[in-house]
Amino acid sequence: VAGGEDCLWYVDRNGSWHPGFDCEFFTFCCGTCHQRYCCRDPLRLLTERQQRHCLAFSPKTIAGIASAVVLFIAIVTTIVCCFMCSCCYLYQRRRRPPTPLSGGQGGRTG
Repeated sequence: VAGGEDCLWYVDRNGSWHPGFDCEFFTFCCGTCHQRYCCRDPLRLLTERQQRHCLAFSPKTIAGIASAVVLFIAIVTTIVCCFMCSCCYLYQRRRRPPTPLSGGQGGRTG
């Protein structure tokens, strides 16, 4: 492989963001998900795919997705329960028989 691998942006263990950078010719992006540097050893190469995997499955990303899913489930559950619980406004409104409209259209005139 002829070097020039780019190191993508990353977040270190302290949560600090680091911008991406280019390595010189015949050097590679090396390191880990939380620390990146350029080196000449192809065995230490951190491919772009591996770098993207670090971004996609970071603990913060997983926590954010999990929080969003839990919030969504809580909202849906609340709405469903509100339609099924007799003490809830939505349930009472759904069960209330429709009232006949008075005066044709039911609106005010004049």
